[in-house]
Amino acid sequence: MDRRVKYSIKQKDAIVRAVLSGKVSISAKAKELACPRSTIRRWLGQYKQYGIKGFNLRNGSYEGPFKLRVVQYYHEKGLSLKETASFFKIPNEAVICQWVKIYKRSGVLGLVNNCRGEKKAIMTKKSRKKDTVPIDPAAQKLAALQKEVEYLRAENAFLKKLDALAQEEEAAKAQARQQKPSGN
Repeated sequence: MDRRVKYSIKQKDAIVRAVLSGKVSISAKAKELACPRSTIRRWLGQYKQYGIKGFNLRNGSYEGPFKLRVVQYYHEKGLSLKETASFFKIPNEAVICQWVKIYKRSGVLGLVNNCRGEKKAIMTKKSRKKDTVPIDPAAQKLAALQKEVEYLRAENAFLKKLDALAQEEEAAKAQARQQKPSGN
């Protein structure tokens, strides 16, 4: 059962104006509405930034290059998630938090290729043609270089491990030769 309550723009406006006028605190209003304080704080931020039109901001689907631009702006400017969300008119900063995590984990390709709710190729019966997303050539080159670096690091680690195993084997053979009693 979904417990979320949707508030009209008039209700949000009345709540925000009551808080801004000092008639009621954020905590008291949140307790009265049985909602998190962060919700009212988000409404306040939207109202302060865009006025009553700020309540019309909606979550949507965002293209990969836009996500990348938001994450890069967040890192370059050193802003908070809330400030970045406000700048790009994204209603919930948690979305940006997810994009930052994906970017740290998977790099540029993770953001560009991250399709929410799309079935994995293994689970689909028919193979479908992938939609081609226009990607910035510089971002493509960066992603390819990151992938190559990752591959080379794995190859290097594998070769080091192989060399270490070969040295252990040689050491074990040498030790076995030294411990063998002579046939005289």
